[in-house]
Amino acid sequence: MELSDIDIVLAVARSGKISQAAKELNYAQSNVTTRIKKLEQEYQIQLFNRFPKGVVLTSKGEQFVQYATQIHNLLHDLKQDMTDPGEPSGTLKIGIVETAASSRFMEILNEYQITYPKVSISLVNATSPKVLRKKIQDDEIDGAFISGACVKEGLKVEYEMQDTVHIISKQMDTPPESLCQVSWVVFPEGCPYREMTEEFLQEEGLSARNIIEVSTMENLLSCVESGIAFTIMPCSVIHKKPDDFSVFDLADRYTHTTTTFVRGEDRYVSSALDQFMKLLNQKCITF
Repeated sequence: MELSDIDIVLAVARSGKISQAAKELNYAQSNVTTRIKKLEQEYQIQLFNRFPKGVVLTSKGEQFVQYATQIHNLLHDLKQDMTDPGEPSGTLKIGIVETAASSRFMEILNEYQITYPKVSISLVNATSPKVLRKKIQDDEIDGAFISGACVKEGLKVEYEMQDTVHIISKQMDTPPESLCQVSWVVFPEGCPYREMTEEFLQEEGLSARNIIEVSTMENLLSCVESGIAFTIMPCSVIHKKPDDFSVFDLADRYTHTTTTFVRGEDRYVSSALDQFMKLLNQKCITF
């Protein structure tokens, strides 16, 4: 087996199509097919089940991919370690859920950028912690702020912030008499606060008149502030204009939430990421 065979298998497993993997790797499709068959002959296993529309990993193929991923990550970390100058430089890719993208977070990014001008910061926004976890696992980002109870095996928590979750509406002097006819604005599937909203409505026997799905915090808050809908979110999302909103308590089991900064466990930590995590803990920011 050659080391390049690992990239071939991982690319095919990722895309589910030999043609797409070949295009991604800039190989001839016949070359990719030949290399996979050679591997299968070498180890006396079948890596993929072939279908007209693509390929799917066999059980042995899944095992192979687990080992191949570890080898790929080790080689990547080796390269990073050997080329890291010690002084923070290069690109720092940080994932962040919409609920955590506050001005306080931007302030710490600004301080980091001033302190380490050789580092280019790249932010990847998402509404789903699952998306960010996958990006960490695929080595697309260095770390991420994720919300809710979503820290999984393979991730290491480097910082943790507590917040409280409430029903948020436009500013009103008295609480609404009924929530039966209220519309609710939520993020797409995968957002923990959408799941919380759906669970709350079901538990209370409420049927929302309308569910409005948005993909940015700006749009969500605009819907709430204009009175179009209510939302269930951490209270920190309205910290810029708290007087423009009314906040109503939820049951205790919904109230507390956590946002954590996580990175890949047992993965190489660049000097750029290391200094970012140190600054984060030094400032003890809250969202």
